[in-house]
Amino acid sequence: MRYLLDKNLIRFAIAGLYHGSQRPLRPVELGALSFWRKVEQREESLYIADVSHKILLQLPSYDEVAIFLDSAEVLFPTRYHRRWARRIRESTGLAREDAAMIALASFGTDEEGKMLGAQALVTYDQSLINGFSVNHDVLQRRFHAMTAQLSDPFRRAALPRVVSPDRLLAEWSEEIEQ
Repeated sequence: MRYLLDKNLIRFAIAGLYHGSQRPLRPVELGALSFWRKVEQREESLYIADVSHKILLQLPSYDEVAIFLDSAEVLFPTRYHRRWARRIRESTGLAREDAAMIALASFGTDEEGKMLGAQALVTYDQSLINGFSVNHDVLQRRFHAMTAQLSDPFRRAALPRVVSPDRLLAEWSEEIEQ
């Protein structure tokens, strides 16, 4: 599985690393770090947006940033990213940045172009999670109509889940208990 992290989750993970020995972690920092650790244990992949990567590269003096960047891969927009982001905004009223992240999770690729999309966009942004959930059926219909007209590999793109790290951790705990 591939997980695309939004900028706030990245910030919480790095802040958790930085402040972890100095003060008690905030719940979102602990959640971000726990999620990161569990993804690594499951040998799955963390991705960040190319724009987040560019910003983090401007902070080379922080060891926490280097540690984080060693664990994450970068997702770059592909040909249909912008079109899908525009359609998400039209259909849902989500913010431009939120629509761009959902579109990146659908139409993003690694530097070599060997994969397409992430299965989940992971965020603590409850308005993004709710906006996606409320509009899921409309988005699914529009996405299917769009991808049906595309050539491979874009025809095989998928709509991601938009989910909190706490929800994924809870789901993984339930798997272990069963």
